[in-house]
Amino acid sequence: MSDSNRNGDVRPDSTSPGPGMRALVLGLGRFGGGREAVRFLHRRGCAVRIADKSSGPDLDDSRRALADLTDLDWQMGREDEGVLDGVDLLVVNPAVPDEHPLLAAAHRRGIALTQEVNLFLEHYPGRVVAITGTNGKSTTTTLIHAALQRAGVPALRGGNIGHSLLADEALWRREQVAVLEISSFQLGRTDPQRHHVAGAVVTRVLKDHIDRHKTLAAYHAAKARLPQLATDFLVHAADDAVASAFATAAKQRVPVTFEPPAPSSMGIVDGWLCARLDRAPAVPLLHQDSLRLLGDFQRENVLGAAAAALLLGAAPHPTALALATAAPLPFRLQLLAVISGVRIYDNGVSTEIESTRSALRTLRAQHGVRVHWIGGGKSKDGDYRTVADGIAPYATSAHLFGAAAAPLAAALGDRVPTSVHDRVPAAFASALGAARPGDAVLWSPAFASFDQYPNFRARALEFHALVAAVRSGATGDTTGNAAGSAAHD
Repeated sequence: MSDSNRNGDVRPDSTSPGPGMRALVLGLGRFGGGREAVRFLHRRGCAVRIADKSSGPDLDDSRRALADLTDLDWQMGREDEGVLDGVDLLVVNPAVPDEHPLLAAAHRRGIALTQEVNLFLEHYPGRVVAITGTNGKSTTTTLIHAALQRAGVPALRGGNIGHSLLADEALWRREQVAVLEISSFQLGRTDPQRHHVAGAVVTRVLKDHIDRHKTLAAYHAAKARLPQLATDFLVHAADDAVASAFATAAKQRVPVTFEPPAPSSMGIVDGWLCARLDRAPAVPLLHQDSLRLLGDFQRENVLGAAAAALLLGAAPHPTALALATAAPLPFRLQLLAVISGVRIYDNGVSTEIESTRSALRTLRAQHGVRVHWIGGGKSKDGDYRTVADGIAPYATSAHLFGAAAAPLAAALGDRVPTSVHDRVPAAFASALGAARPGDAVLWSPAFASFDQYPNFRARALEFHALVAAVRSGATGDTTGNAAGSAAHD
């Protein structure tokens, strides 16, 4: 029977899917996790029912992808308690909140609870390194995977990055490493008594998802679950007070710093990113100037990824080569285009202030340019003052859109010249109009997308289209990474 811990997280059960079990997948989702959970359960002989509050065309792709499984029990547009009738196992989509009535009803009925990532952790035969944090999860996940692959260590990549590792079951091997990005939503439903990973990498833990977790302490508690799962190593920034306080039974804790590394840490010596994972002298890996990734936060991601790859058996030279040649992920701080001498930077992944502040600081302080910021969307917590305080020291002008535009403009006051708009196109036009040759325009929303868009990607792709449209009518322009970035998650 499922239970709740003192932080309010719904804890999972130990029932493992098998022949004859009746399973309900609640929340099919739009990024593959629900579909692959259905297939995984079906392969194990379960009778599978699917329920989702949506019965519309947004799930048509998922339904088509499962069309070959003709014995599924589709209950779309339903979330009433009747969908639990006859069910032994409830597989919950991460987007379903803990307070959802069906979870309480399942608890009353004694129905076991699990999730897609738990099914993976309980059945995968190889080692797992899991990555969480507020920003940089996908980049760090991708870097670790690239380093392992370059070093000849068999590896898979998936999880919250947008690919269910259940889909790769035919490729699973005992000698393999699975590089798993995991979110606070997913971590809240893991159980340190049952779920384990070889290594944990925690990027900086800041403030996010208060709309889901209700308090900052609850959000941090969800992130703290990952170090509790780790058996071999935990990697985190040395000066991240939150991550440094996380308890772990891992054999080795590896802090990441920009100073010369002490034993069992990662650091920088005369510009060289170095590993010192034991008491031997530091091993130089690559020079920071060789990185294609912009900003201090990316140097931190690279150091964390290097530590994980080396601890998982990758050799230093191929690890360094993979990290030096890694390009920014789509929608992470990168040059998108140059229009009439104005550099357009894309950091569209940002849905909270710290990612935007880091991007602004990188462009203003490290590259010495005037930055015209485009931001807005839907606030997760109503704290516009903190966003304004993070923007004001670095932005030459602010061009705001969406639900957050007016209240954020009020919080900024007269500290930054500001324009307020309903939609992104007007905000972009205003920013471009304010910029002069040599300046930068930074697209880094700092707020959630759900006031006007289904997700951050749809919002970012609209911005890409706007840039492309302006470029097509401009002269003497060059592009950055626009063409390739829109095609990836």
